[in-house]
Amino acid sequence: MQVFKLFFMVLKKNIMTPMIYIIVFVAILIPMSRAGAAEKTFKDASLKIAVFDEDGTAESAALRDFIGRKHEIVKLANDRDKIMQALYFESVDYVLIISDGFSDKLASGDTEGMFSTYHMHETYSTVIASQLLDSYVSSVRGYLAGGMDMAEASAMAADAVLQEAEVTIARSESGGVLSSSSASYFRYLAYILVSVIISALCPVLLKLGKKEFRFRTNCSCIKSSSYTLQLIAGSVAFIAVIWLLMMVVSVVQNGGMFAGNAWFAVLNTLIYTLVCTAIALVICSFEPSDTVVSLVTQIIGLGSSFLCGVFVPMSLLGEGVLAAAKFLPAYWYVKATEMLGGNEKFDAERLAMYMLIELGFAVALMLIALVVNRVKYTGAAIKLPKLAGENAK
Repeated sequence: MQVFKLFFMVLKKNIMTPMIYIIVFVAILIPMSRAGAAEKTFKDASLKIAVFDEDGTAESAALRDFIGRKHEIVKLANDRDKIMQALYFESVDYVLIISDGFSDKLASGDTEGMFSTYHMHETYSTVIASQLLDSYVSSVRGYLAGGMDMAEASAMAADAVLQEAEVTIARSESGGVLSSSSASYFRYLAYILVSVIISALCPVLLKLGKKEFRFRTNCSCIKSSSYTLQLIAGSVAFIAVIWLLMMVVSVVQNGGMFAGNAWFAVLNTLIYTLVCTAIALVICSFEPSDTVVSLVTQIIGLGSSFLCGVFVPMSLLGEGVLAAAKFLPAYWYVKATEMLGGNEKFDAERLAMYMLIELGFAVALMLIALVVNRVKYTGAAIKLPKLAGENAK
């Protein structure tokens, strides 16, 4: 098992790059998958607001009560330095000063100088708070124009502005077998698998395939068939470790073992791992340098991820992009993952078709690697110099 041991000795020297991919994946992409899978619902924020009433009328008191129904009223001394300090340390989010003469301006329709506001950051919450004040003032004027008195108009305006609409979230009935976070995890896995396998496997195979090493191996007692089998065994062992590691992480991320049709996601990942291995073999057959391998890894990993819906959802990609992506194996891997995640109605036959297309890519790529190697070595054999005796003849 000399070649098998040598495989892992060389792999040990080139393991840093794939380990970086895995560490980044576990540290960043898993939280991203969970955050991206979180339910997209809007929740109106409740701010801590300090209100200073300089008008002291029933109308200004009604405005203060209106704000208290939506936000938390915070007591604060009416001192500029203390207000700035409270905003800086975020003990308050918003400061409202109801100016003297507010009630008269509200009745007359004058909008200038009704109140002043202070806040540290222009966030959506502070913008909504400002819009809430504008909506209240507009509603009061509308009710006044309708013939109501000020007290009734203020009460009706507060109820109208704070009225909440009942929202029903439409959910897909497509029967997803993966949770949203697990589906996101398996989708991102397409980028990690191809990047890790190419960046780790190619440098090892290229070094062990150098002429100097092969010539010494041919001169040794190791048979060519034994050399090939040990090289395959080392590659299979490494790929199996990577795949199992990713599956263990997926179980931890899922919060337990998968059940039922969710195991199709594991099978889909195994098939795609074979595809990534075949891609690495095709790259190695052209004997590129380490720099070229690194460049090709980025092109294949990032390019296929953006085109095939790994980083950008397929629903946001154009028809032309999706049509071109069908010629890439990552597209069919993501399609299967999308179906298992519930974005497409679950259909066992269609899912099997997606996986068979991936398997077809793996077989085709391996055949390409074999043909390239066969042509390369045949051409090398044809170019061998003739023996001295043959030249004499």
